[in-house]
Amino acid sequence: EQVVSSPQRGVLANQAAQYLRAASRHWYAPTLVAGRKNNEQGWEQVATTAMEAGSPLALASNILMQLNNVEGLADVCMICAANFGGAKVPRDERKELGEDTVQGMLGWERGLYHRPPTDTTTSGVNGLDGSRLTGGSQAIVTGLDVTAPDALRTCHSIIFHYISKLLGEAGEANQRLAEELVATCAASSDVKFLHSLYEHLLTTNNVETALRIDSSSLENWLLNEKKDVNLLWKYYSFHGRNILAGDIMWKKALESSDDSEKKVFLDQRIECLTRAANSFASALQANHPGSNNMRRLIGGGDPSGQGGGANQALQEQQVTAETLQTRIAQIQEQLDVATIQKRVLTTITQSQDSNLGAAKMDALQFTIVNVSDLYNEYACPLNLFDVCLLILETCRHREVDSINTLWKSIICEEILPCQTSSESVVEFLTMLKQGSMLEDETIAFGEGAGGSDMQKFENGEWIPRLRNRVAALGKKLFGKGADYTFPLDMIVRDLEGLRQIYNNTREDGIVSHSWPAQTVLDVGVPFYVLLESYDSLQMNENDGVNGGVDVATRLQRLASISEVLELWVTAALSSYGSSPMIGSNNLYRNGQGNSASSQLTRAITTGGLLPRLDVYKTALEGLVGGNAATVAIIDERFVKVEETIRKEFC
Repeated sequence: EQVVSSPQRGVLANQAAQYLRAASRHWYAPTLVAGRKNNEQGWEQVATTAMEAGSPLALASNILMQLNNVEGLADVCMICAANFGGAKVPRDERKELGEDTVQGMLGWERGLYHRPPTDTTTSGVNGLDGSRLTGGSQAIVTGLDVTAPDALRTCHSIIFHYISKLLGEAGEANQRLAEELVATCAASSDVKFLHSLYEHLLTTNNVETALRIDSSSLENWLLNEKKDVNLLWKYYSFHGRNILAGDIMWKKALESSDDSEKKVFLDQRIECLTRAANSFASALQANHPGSNNMRRLIGGGDPSGQGGGANQALQEQQVTAETLQTRIAQIQEQLDVATIQKRVLTTITQSQDSNLGAAKMDALQFTIVNVSDLYNEYACPLNLFDVCLLILETCRHREVDSINTLWKSIICEEILPCQTSSESVVEFLTMLKQGSMLEDETIAFGEGAGGSDMQKFENGEWIPRLRNRVAALGKKLFGKGADYTFPLDMIVRDLEGLRQIYNNTREDGIVSHSWPAQTVLDVGVPFYVLLESYDSLQMNENDGVNGGVDVATRLQRLASISEVLELWVTAALSSYGSSPMIGSNNLYRNGQGNSASSQLTRAITTGGLLPRLDVYKTALEGLVGGNAATVAIIDERFVKVEETIRKEFC
């Protein structure tokens, strides 16, 4: 072990590499280097054949690999490759012995060194002693038709063999040697070899290793030969060139798909937009190109010498932070629209009767449709109410009548058509669907009416569906800067109306929990905003003479307000681990504790919540003709809420 790790070993290894570099300049015999013809073999088989045939290049490479001198290994293979058509490798006096260093020749060296062949069509060459050497005169396996291209392929295959071997083996030392070997190869001036190296790394699933090569040659190859935008984006990202990475992904996302063979699916465009946004965001945060902490393998420039035209590597533009922020905002808008478009596409794909023409379907699948067309040509004609609202929110279109119509349609769509045995239900639903796009939907009255497949309103199966749909859509609309697309007062009014009419049909007398309020809270509406909405509803319906509602409805409104207050106080207390108000509305573990607590404190100190409680109790006492038992229950709720607030929050 001491011998292996000694400094003397390193010195001797370097000397061995110097000798072998010099020796490889004289290996001109294709049969000696390759062993046999290999034009139809893969790189691994070519390397194995050379090793089994006793190729001096294979033997030298094996020795240098055992000495961990991968730089020497790469140099010997590339110097030898130059003898068979590869790019010339200039002599480096620091790493290679001169021609006059060795005097004389050992017996085992005879036959290894040759003068350059004068006739490249034959496999034989002239020995340094003037004798004619052919493949048949050697002890190794030969092929009479072995050519220079076979030998050149062998030189490259031996390098690829050791790169793959090192990358495939575990251990930090092997990975370090692999990186050193790749970096040495990447500095070559042989364009064809470099392209073969890049292709080899990609086809052997060593993409990251390939893309970490910092070289204009690799960049040009990705741009002009491989023409793979995803690889180019990864390359720029690895090297911190985030603006270029964002530019190419943005361009890819928006390119036309006129060519049927180059159509870009919508999912791919969405992915490109996402990558573009992330790249520009990284550029906004980064102060220097290498901020991604990815270790780079330094390669050379473009050895082709073609510095202009299509082969020129892209230059990253210098842009301001404001420009980057503008780009990110633009892409985010496009992403929002594309995401909505994907929802439309999924809905249409699952539907059997969309009746869309082939051209429109093609545009939906392979382009990013203009938002106006998406609304007018797809969402509206197909009654995709949710999508229409999402588009209005994205585009910040404040069309109140359209928004109300869409929400009415959404609520009705979860209930209608239906069957009921209650005239009051028929009356309410008839009023509810007015102003929606479902005014022609059926409300079947009487047992058995409408057929056995029609849902029955009294079963309440529509409640969880409606709740889920309102909550899911509301989360995408509310709090995004366009809250008018979630008309809270109208939604609360209609949901509470449905709750009340449903409760009236219950023969068991059980009152449903406060699911309308909980649904809106699940959207993310703050407690104080929800309470104001219920306040507004109660105030507008308080006049029972001039077109107001009946006493029972006003009593229900006050009951709902008491339930909202219970929800609020209980959520606030949950952050302290204390919840004394249990009752029938045990729906408070919704993660709103801290927010609810801060909201409640503000409402108490600056919002006049306690005086409002007195107003509610006074309004309750003023209801004449209301159910006495119900009034007592609601009053008790207000009293308990006030007591808890004064005890815990004042």
